[in-house]
Amino acid sequence: MNEIYSDMFAREIVSQSIDAIVVLDTNNKILFSNLALQSLTGFSNDELTGKTFSFLFPPNEKGEQSSIESFISSKDTHYIAGFLKELELVTKPKGTIPVEIRAFTIRNENQMFYAAIIRDVRERRRLEEQKNVLISSLKRLAYMDELTMLPNRRSFSESLQKTVATVKRRNRESVLAVLDIDHFKVINDTYGHDIGDLVLKKMANIFVDCLREEDTVGRIGGEEFGCILPDTTTEGATIVLDRLRESVENHRFFIFDNYYLNITLSIGYTKVHPIQKPEEILKLADIALYQAKNHGRNRIQVYPV
Repeated sequence: MNEIYSDMFAREIVSQSIDAIVVLDTNNKILFSNLALQSLTGFSNDELTGKTFSFLFPPNEKGEQSSIESFISSKDTHYIAGFLKELELVTKPKGTIPVEIRAFTIRNENQMFYAAIIRDVRERRRLEEQKNVLISSLKRLAYMDELTMLPNRRSFSESLQKTVATVKRRNRESVLAVLDIDHFKVINDTYGHDIGDLVLKKMANIFVDCLREEDTVGRIGGEEFGCILPDTTTEGATIVLDRLRESVENHRFFIFDNYYLNITLSIGYTKVHPIQKPEEILKLADIALYQAKNHGRNRIQVYPV
């Protein structure tokens, strides 16, 4: 009687399991499927019984047909403990869903069967994707200025460090520039920080539009921006930066209704020297910037002045 009850309980537990379960013979033919598998695939018990294992799992990208033995005896390094692996399960609506499968053998006297526990991992995949998106967003925020969507000071400093290393290794000239919005405090005090933020965002757009793809521009302070011009001499930088200054001077910054602001930019720049530290180069560009401010603003100034 105990064996009868034990067999009955086992069948009921398997039948009601939330994980899909399938039993196959040594010819890979399905002998049994529980309700969870039928619900997951959309196939009835009659539609599954007698079908091969490959009916549930399509051929791989090489066109190789799946057999349950391969999941039990495989030495594939992609398998983890217990021969657990993710596959795509065929469903009746002619689509596939990601599942996790663990296959094993069942021996009964002189008979042998194969069985597999199949678990739906769509929710886990969704959570993993959300996690990856969140991690990417956090990484982006760590290196990006949230207002202008330009690299922040930390990111810009790393780019400058790489530029110094490149100049030293390849013996190529590069230029560092510091750009500052003239009288930005007056704009904030007169029109409010919301308008100041709009100016900063528009300024960032102008920088991106005027500079090359290989150039790096970032926000390194309140109204101060940094710009790295790789493979550029100071003479070439003079042309590029003066054109950038003119673009800002000629742009009408829309404020509200039909009211516009005319804004100017002061720029200090210097050659990137391979023997100097990034902070030293930045300090020299700042000195040139202060000179541009002291000489009337809306101008560019190279260091040494």
